[in-house]
Amino acid sequence: MNRGPGGLVLMPVVLGSPYVLIKKSTSTQTTVRYPARGVGALWTAGTRAPAGSAVRLLGRARADLLEALRSPTTTTELARALGVTPSAVSQHLGVLRESGLVARERSGRHVLYMTTALGAALLGTTAH
Repeated sequence: MNRGPGGLVLMPVVLGSPYVLIKKSTSTQTTVRYPARGVGALWTAGTRAPAGSAVRLLGRARADLLEALRSPTTTTELARALGVTPSAVSQHLGVLRESGLVARERSGRHVLYMTTALGAALLGTTAH
């Protein structure tokens, strides 16, 4: 691939085309836009209703949060997807972690939360 005089710019995109787009410019730089990784379930978080038993046991907020963790994600992404504050998400995640329903894992500068086997069983699914 020929690069423009200003070099090559790689740009992960969340909102946009699901295809790789290459913009070549002879006066500046070549830009490669590509779908960002790790956002597979970001837009569907909170759109699927949790099982009634999970709601009765955990309450609506924690059951919705557990349901949204079908795909590993960060506190900030969960807050944005569910329309609540990051501090509220953190408080609920703390309770879910203490109960063994959620685990966390560091990925670079981010902490990803995910359901455990116990959490997945409560939702009636398999763990990630």
